[in-house]
Amino acid sequence: MRGSVRMTDSRRLTGPNLLLSGAGAVIECQLEGLEAGALAAAWERSLDRVLVAVGWPHAVRAWRAWPGGMSLAFAAPIDALYAATEVNEWAFADAIASLAAGDPPAPFDSAVATLRAAIAEEANPRLLALAAAAEARGLTFLWDDRRVSIGLGEGSRSWPAREITAPERVRWAGLRDVPLVMVTGTNGKSTTVRPLAAMLRAAGRVAGATSTCRVEVGDQAVAAG
Repeated sequence: MRGSVRMTDSRRLTGPNLLLSGAGAVIECQLEGLEAGALAAAWERSLDRVLVAVGWPHAVRAWRAWPGGMSLAFAAPIDALYAATEVNEWAFADAIASLAAGDPPAPFDSAVATLRAAIAEEANPRLLALAAAAEARGLTFLWDDRRVSIGLGEGSRSWPAREITAPERVRWAGLRDVPLVMVTGTNGKSTTVRPLAAMLRAAGRVAGATSTCRVEVGDQAVAAG
């Protein structure tokens, strides 16, 4: 099959997104002379093979095409998302090679060994345990490479990502959420957030708002830049 494929991005998805209901990994690519459906089918075959080998056989996957390109994503544990991007990249390279549209990836057995090692190195069982405990209690769980937090506002608590406490040691009674609205998109996020905060203030509420320019609590700017 003739055609060309160029990967333009490979990244983690750290939460719910356009393709998945939770975290995972996504590749975005540009296509020329190649049908998105053909690449998606080849990618799923390659992904199935490698997911079984690394121990994620039931991972949800999704793809989305647009004129000239597409996204290919699958769900993965939040403590293995960097490794998940490498899994996705191998499957992607194997898929385009099978369509005669690119060079083959690393041999399967050696790739699996490398991917398993990456998953094991990144693994953080306490992160998963704490996330599950927060979800069971209906509390917001936020995390990145540096810190992990449960709850929102004054009712929240955080820990360094590699010094997470066990769920049974958390003082859950003191943790709580505050109402939260998140605005996403490409353009107009700050422009949308500011009138929302103004409407809440007009309704007699104390609104905290963060945007490109500043962080505000009520009428006071508490951070800028």
